[in-house]
Amino acid sequence: GGGGACGAAVALLSPWRDVLDAASWRGLLARGVLPKLAEGMAAFRVNPADQKLGPVRRVLAWAGLLGLEQLAALLLRTFFPRWLAALTEWLGQDPDWGEVSQWYCGWKALLLRPAPGLIDDVAVRARFDAALHRINAALDAEQAPDAAAAREGG
Repeated sequence: GGGGACGAAVALLSPWRDVLDAASWRGLLARGVLPKLAEGMAAFRVNPADQKLGPVRRVLAWAGLLGLEQLAALLLRTFFPRWLAALTEWLGQDPDWGEVSQWYCGWKALLLRPAPGLIDDVAVRARFDAALHRINAALDAEQAPDAAAAREGG
């Protein structure tokens, strides 16, 4: 379904959070919501040239109800491996560094806007750090030949 159905489902389930105890609530989400979100993310592709955000936006629509632990676990399983793989591939194609920077900052903002606490999750922060490390390593590698050539040229 589209974003509308997702919003309706969030609105429908929201009142139950106050009725159920924490364990029952998490169980309800784990049984009824997380599998569908994961299914939606299965078709998701990270494509810097033509990014479709639907599945990610559907996951983030649930950020307030899922809680950080469940949200982080879902993203670590379904989003970050593809995101880092796409970045690595892109870095090997002589990218525009301004675009790479915008892409990184854009994704970070998109994910943290509905759930700022995500960045406090050690594993999530490690994925963002890994991305920055790859970007910096690629930048260094690109600049290294120029530096060597300049030294040889005198």
